[in-house]
Amino acid sequence: MSLSRGRVLITLIAIVAASACLTGGAWIHHRFAEPRFNEPELPQEFRALRNPFAGDPNAAEEGKGYFLKGCAPCHGPNADGHGPAARGLDPAPADFRFGPILREHSDAYVFWRITEGKHGTAMPRWNGVYDARQRWTIVTYLRSLEGK
Repeated sequence: MSLSRGRVLITLIAIVAASACLTGGAWIHHRFAEPRFNEPELPQEFRALRNPFAGDPNAAEEGKGYFLKGCAPCHGPNADGHGPAARGLDPAPADFRFGPILREHSDAYVFWRITEGKHGTAMPRWNGVYDARQRWTIVTYLRSLEGK
């Protein structure tokens, strides 16, 4: 009986593996590759936004310049939350290198926070300082830091 259960298990594993190969892994990508974010506070007008520069190294480099000029005083030149103006801020500025912000939030959420700031914190509103393109390049730069 144990032998037949083992065969059943092996057969099921083989079927799943064959399915993944035959579909090019599409079902795996659909189910696991796209993170699902629970962002109830994200305003409706931001929910459908997609980063037009996602993965673009030139946009990331452009965004780095804006980040260093406007964001680094608090978030630090290494984006780790340890900028010279961070001392005494409560809550402390987000750590984009090792903190949970980028793991737990969509590009639309990060764009919204840059655009509107965050009430109850020192995070200012950057809408009117940086245009939408510039804010998206900052998001692209921050994403380029993941895993580094």
